[in-house]
Amino acid sequence: MSSSKTVDAILDGYRAFVAGDLGTDAELLDPDIEWFSVAPEQPPADLGEVQTILTARHADAYRIELERCIGNGEDVLVAFRAAGVEKDLDDDRPVQSRRTFTIGRYWAIVTVREGRVVRVRDYPGLRPGLEALGLDESAL
Repeated sequence: MSSSKTVDAILDGYRAFVAGDLGTDAELLDPDIEWFSVAPEQPPADLGEVQTILTARHADAYRIELERCIGNGEDVLVAFRAAGVEKDLDDDRPVQSRRTFTIGRYWAIVTVREGRVVRVRDYPGLRPGLEALGLDESAL
């Protein structure tokens, strides 16, 4: 698969998630997917765990803003920001007027084979992700 087709597969999955089409996202996931956390002691998530996470993130109405999608063969470095509404846990009113947006940043290398995501490996930042992809910041 060329880098452009691999990136296109990732973009299709991103657009499907944003549109709430988790069925399309499920079709993009290989049955034997492995999702590796930044924490090396944590075992990789399998298909069921990945689908549970995606469903939960969608139910929580996470707003995802894709910043970068850099392909290198079957690997794609993705970088995005996630924002969600967090209720004030000290406020027991059913309709809260005080809410804060929590923003997290995320980096991972996604491996796509034959149009399906077979592996995701999380990274603590853009630079380590680029290094793992075999690139440096001058490539940006």
